[in-house]
Amino acid sequence: MAKLAWIEKFIVKELYAPYVVEKDENYYKDLRVKYKLLIDTAKNAGADEASLNIIKKYCESMKKSIRLYYDGSISKAHNMIKKLVKGCEEHSLAVSTITNSEAFPGVKGTEIQFFRARLSDDAKAFKAKDMLHLPLSMRGKTGNYRFSIPGIPSLYLGNSSYACWIELGCPPEYKFNVAPVVLDGEQKIFNLAVMSRNWTKLSELEEEKVHCWLKLLILMMATSYTVNESGRIFKSEYIVSQSIMLACKELGYDGVAYFSKRVSDEIFAYAAINLALFTPYQRNKKYSDVCEHIKIDDSFNYSVYK
Repeated sequence: MAKLAWIEKFIVKELYAPYVVEKDENYYKDLRVKYKLLIDTAKNAGADEASLNIIKKYCESMKKSIRLYYDGSISKAHNMIKKLVKGCEEHSLAVSTITNSEAFPGVKGTEIQFFRARLSDDAKAFKAKDMLHLPLSMRGKTGNYRFSIPGIPSLYLGNSSYACWIELGCPPEYKFNVAPVVLDGEQKIFNLAVMSRNWTKLSELEEEKVHCWLKLLILMMATSYTVNESGRIFKSEYIVSQSIMLACKELGYDGVAYFSKRVSDEIFAYAAINLALFTPYQRNKKYSDVCEHIKIDDSFNYSVYK
């Protein structure tokens, strides 16, 4: 374990997520800079050879996958990202059931409270069924989001009403309607809720867990960008996250946990952990099968509640 003591020197402010760039074209350029800083930081901290090789391999593969996507080799880009995701699954830090996932604070094995929100001026606008994902009849309205693509929606939940509020753009209280959600907890999820700060969660710097954390950290960095450029249709910052979503689905996972990218600093992220549950439509069924594993109540209007 002594050879992994370098991880304690791994905290670098410039690597704190989320990251913000002004133009879509700046996404890849900035990510390359971040990855170089990550490698240099590990070298200067005295990283062991095995850890350093993992960092170099994952950073280079991630950059290559994005270049392949830009060049039009989308299937090759996806297969490369899928291989990176699969390379993390040997450790429970990366893949586990919701109630046992290290993505969420609290006692493992206990029920986790989630929330889902919608906007409306009407304080009684949304019954429980209205808080589910769009039904099959409204498939044409499914949009392009961080962990979902048009036609294949995800059910986005937050571990706090605050998480839902910031994801909706911090709306006024009278428009904010939020419902409590409980899952049966057996869904298998991929954990991207990691940060450079939380190396302290690596129990006694156990080697296998540290190596898994490094892999997840590199994947997280590529999915943690916000681009300020308005009027875009294509979004570079969604390339990796959407490919991870598809890879996880192909590998039999039920969703992805990740820190909200709308927090001003990742230090606030534990109060804003999102869960994107994959909700593919089944033939002749109004909703995805995931809806059979959740309990959701009617929404409360925050202004009325307050």
